Amino acid sequence: MKRIFYFLIGLIAWLSLLCSIAATAVTNESLMKQGFWQFAETAHLGVSPSRYGDYAHGLCQYLDGKTDAAQVKDPDTGAPVNAFSGKENAHLRDVRGIVSFLKIARYAGGGLAIGALALLYFLRPQNRNDLLSDAARGFALSALALLIVASSLAVWGVVNFDGLFITFHKLAFRNNLWLLNPNTDVLVALMPLEFFTWYAGEMAKSLLPVLAIMALVIVAWKRIGKTQKESKAT
Repeated sequence: MKRIFYFLIGLIAWLSLLCSIAATAVTNESLMKQGFWQFAETAHLGVSPSRYGDYAHGLCQYLDGKTDAAQVKDPDTGAPVNAFSGKENAHLRDVRGIVSFLKIARYAGGGLAIGALALLYFLRPQNRNDLLSDAARGFALSALALLIVASSLAVWGVVNFDGLFITFHKLAFRNNLWLLNPNTDVLVALMPLEFFTWYAGEMAKSLLPVLAIMALVIVAWKRIGKTQKESKAT
């Protein structure tokens, strides 16, 4: 039971960190604009590449919860107008819900993990050495589990990104609002599948430091275990 507890604490802590990075990446205006410049095809919808910065700004502000709607400046009047259609906005509300969940999870999960460990540290001072050992095991095993999942998703994405993309949307959304038409909907014209393939790669790069820390925690746990065995043997 104790091992499961520390495994769950470690899992919550790692996931809160990953959620924080994911939320930051999704609302990264500069990164989104860069992706628009590389992959968007919007000429047939009357959206000039010179306006991609406005679209990236409006989207990120909305997804980050800073505005009530994704808006851009009207090219003629300069007044703010809604950037997307009703169906597109409905889908964006679902996406913002996911971003909000990620933002809540990073603080709630991190706070829960830190609070639980701090409580055990101060309430059971006689078991602090065991706490370190148990926490190291829990964080290492949860890191190992997440690395296995991450590796599996990475392989899936390389082999069949379309399948991974569709599966994610079916799991993340309870409706079909994400099935937009690039011939009529600006949102998907800005973000074709190639955009998401590239964006996923950029997000993966931002996760590399965390994955490296996970690997180091696993190595540290192995060394702690080895040291403890040697101490008991002597």
